[in-house]
Amino acid sequence: MRRLVLELYGKELDRRLEGTTLLKIRSMELLHLLRYDQKEFTAIFRIVLKDSKSNIEHLFDDDKNPPKLKLLEFKDGAFIVFLKRRPRPGYLLGTRITRHGSGYIISPFEISDGKIKLAFIGDQKQVRKIIAGVEERGLNYRVISLTDVNLSLKSPLASLTQRQREILISAFKLGYYDVPRKINSDMLANHFGLRSATVVEHLRKGERRLISAILNES
Repeated sequence: MRRLVLELYGKELDRRLEGTTLLKIRSMELLHLLRYDQKEFTAIFRIVLKDSKSNIEHLFDDDKNPPKLKLLEFKDGAFIVFLKRRPRPGYLLGTRITRHGSGYIISPFEISDGKIKLAFIGDQKQVRKIIAGVEERGLNYRVISLTDVNLSLKSPLASLTQRQREILISAFKLGYYDVPRKINSDMLANHFGLRSATVVEHLRKGERRLISAILNES
């Protein structure tokens, strides 16, 4: 299996998105992909709208097949929403991007500055179909990465304590490791109700154990 991460951009993408919900969005980030199969696409997104006064619940009013949307949290100008819809093969939020049956969407999925970054997992044939489908539609794209997928049941996370694993995963999902960082150690500490020094210690020990597990060193 292969993991493909693409970035889409350019005038043709703008043309295809014209009149769609995506034009209302300044940035959109997939936080948790809960289900993605032939029957249902369910996920949690972080969304920032171009018009700060817009109502997130009316975001998909112009969609012919609007998803079920539930606001979970609003913080620092961003909506954290639960989104559920019936998937359409090859479509992303109502816009045809790839060929039918071209792999499975995984994280990252991000929209920012008129660009879409998305990742797929599939076999070599499906990966070729994804790229062929993008080229067929005249979309400008950049391959960010194309790597083999390790499907081993033994995860490096198993080397961490439960607390280290919890803090490390939350730090990653909340943007502690982003460049620039979306949160700092103090904000992460507040999230867990701990002292900043305690959180930093958990992170450092967890990071060392992860690196040791990946390098197979004690």
